[in-house]
Amino acid sequence: MNRIVLTILTVVFLINTANAQRKTPELDKQKVEEQKQADETYGSSDSWKDKMIYGGNIGGSLGNVSSFFMIQPIVGYKITDKFQAGLCPLYIYNSRTYQFTSGKNFTQSINAYGPGVFGRYLINDNIFAHVEYLGLSYKIYDELSGLDVSKFSNSAFVGGGYMPGGTGVYIVALYDLLYNTNTSFYASPFDIRIGFVF
Repeated sequence: MNRIVLTILTVVFLINTANAQRKTPELDKQKVEEQKQADETYGSSDSWKDKMIYGGNIGGSLGNVSSFFMIQPIVGYKITDKFQAGLCPLYIYNSRTYQFTSGKNFTQSINAYGPGVFGRYLINDNIFAHVEYLGLSYKIYDELSGLDVSKFSNSAFVGGGYMPGGTGVYIVALYDLLYNTNTSFYASPFDIRIGFVF
């Protein structure tokens, strides 16, 4: 009797295993079709509010010789589940005190601000590629004329970043393709930022 029950159980097990193996390619094909359909209908039932992203970065430092503060809010839109684009205006305050050999001090303060736009492509859940344009307008003291002179600086940043899970805190490393030692606002073409997005 035990042999008969064992034989029946073995046959049932083998039949179920064979059916499961036969269905696996069908399930894989079904998953591919579901992902393709999800990509094609991305956001069709979502509200535009659900596709908005917000965030930015903020930083600063205080010292006897120089002080620095910057804020860059981000407002973007998820065009697809992988691609985001939006606005990222920037404001920078920079103050530096120069000491002359005569003993007199001269403090120069700069308020730089301007528009910015960005595009971000999510390579996977954690890594993204980033492009950004910034235009900064500011005034700087000209020693020859003794007047404040208006300046404008263009930056075209490219790079990438790391953001665990696709939202929250991120770090991004960028390179300015338009960097020029004579006309750029920044002291270096490299820019590393830490920010947040939700």
